[in-house]
Amino acid sequence: MACWRLPVLVSPIFRVLYHLHFAIAATLRWAYRVFYAGPLFVGRCDSVGKNFSLMKIPDTPSQTHLSFGDGVRLQGHLAVASGRVFDNPEFSVGDRVTFGPFVFATASKQIRIGNDVKIGGGSRFLDTDGHPRDTMSRIADDPPPADEIKSVQVGSNVTIGRKSIILKGVTIGDGAKVGVSSVVVANVPPNAVVAGNPARLVSRTATAAPVPPPPAPASTDSERQ
Repeated sequence: MACWRLPVLVSPIFRVLYHLHFAIAATLRWAYRVFYAGPLFVGRCDSVGKNFSLMKIPDTPSQTHLSFGDGVRLQGHLAVASGRVFDNPEFSVGDRVTFGPFVFATASKQIRIGNDVKIGGGSRFLDTDGHPRDTMSRIADDPPPADEIKSVQVGSNVTIGRKSIILKGVTIGDGAKVGVSSVVVANVPPNAVVAGNPARLVSRTATAAPVPPPPAPASTDSERQ
């Protein structure tokens, strides 16, 4: 099979140019994040902690109040939207939280994420259905009523697998793990491992407190004799 080769004399030159290309591209991406995208997004937020890093400017055109703790990393596109029911919706993130790419959140009331949480790419957090349950209200394009919008709470040391969906009113306890592509519709206990659609309890993490054995039945007088 024919193979295209550069002349021996010019091959080292193009090898150097190849590596130079990626070095320049990496430098330009770093300058974009540090001198443009980072300051632009920090100016949008209510508060941002130390050592915050991002790859792209998050898409947050709504009126949601945004706060991020120390060491938060956005490894790709993040979008945060909100509805038109509450005046001061909140999207709050603790310390050392890592977001994978293409994470989306609808924070029409409140979404809070604790410390040391890892969120897989393509995951979604929704504190509202985005429409009222009543059929005629949907036809009229009315917003969902306030009592149908329920906060989402994620504890600390939680891992959320890629493409998972966390629905309204859900609380995920500390140390829990959510499997890939799970749909979480109910509260997750601390240190639980859940997976599936809808997400169900699969196991407990190693840090979970062991389940005590059932008490031994009391011996009868006849057994003593």
